[in-house]
Amino acid sequence: MKDLYHIPTRINLIIAFFCTVLYFFLLQVGSNTPEIGLKILLGIAFGVILIPVYSLMHEAAHKSLHPNKRGNIFLGQFLSNMFGVSYHFFQHCHLRHHKKNRTDEEMWDLYYEHQNKWLRHGNLYLMMIGLGYYALWLSVVLFAIWPSLVHSSFFKKHREIAGFLEGGDSPMDLKKSQIESIVVILFQIFSLWLINWDFTTWIIFYSCHGFIWSSQNYVNHAFSPRDIINGGHNLTMPKWLNVIYLNFNIHLAHHQNPSIPWLHLPKYIKSKEGRISFFRNYIRLWRGPRLTHEPNPKD
Repeated sequence: MKDLYHIPTRINLIIAFFCTVLYFFLLQVGSNTPEIGLKILLGIAFGVILIPVYSLMHEAAHKSLHPNKRGNIFLGQFLSNMFGVSYHFFQHCHLRHHKKNRTDEEMWDLYYEHQNKWLRHGNLYLMMIGLGYYALWLSVVLFAIWPSLVHSSFFKKHREIAGFLEGGDSPMDLKKSQIESIVVILFQIFSLWLINWDFTTWIIFYSCHGFIWSSQNYVNHAFSPRDIINGGHNLTMPKWLNVIYLNFNIHLAHHQNPSIPWLHLPKYIKSKEGRISFFRNYIRLWRGPRLTHEPNPKD
């Protein structure tokens, strides 16, 4: 199918280039802006720029960013430096997501009668306000300093976290993630050096990015059927936003056809009926988890 629907290599490279330029441009402007309010506005723009960066990382995880294998990995690693995560660790977690989608290990929007309702609300809201993103930075630090700690019992006690970590403790995975995490830290040190060690701007920008990414990361799956392949939405979105999201909102079609590059996903929308807007589902998720009696889907 990839041969039939080619990877839009040139478009991907152009988007990656402009995101990189804007990444450093916004950091420079932010570091030269004394007003905190304006720094926050620039930080929001910074977070928006990192949305297509994540979408391209996602393409790389599915080997759909660049037709050359080494080129695909290199671009995925470079973009991950800006985003703030080891590329191979991200790829591992994302591919686990495709196997665990809508299972009990990956259920943020629902809860069972035997579960504590308020604890489930707390899990969801902590994830949405930024904990989901900051956990990635924690993984960078742990991989760089002490990789084996990532797979310790401390983290595996949390069911959702354990579902992502499962099967990723081979020496090769740890070594790649350790090297990439060190490079992520060096890249961020370089970024701070360019803005004269303005930690205030850096923290504000990455806090805005963390909130923006974490708050909408699960919207494409929230309240969808408890089905591993069909558990997602083809959410509607203004066409101008596709320049930012790169069809990431067409998520059901992606899970049904994970090897298809983002540009061709609209061709795989089987029905326009029942589609809701991205923003409607975003607001619906903020209302909290719902009680469910649906069983855990089988692999």
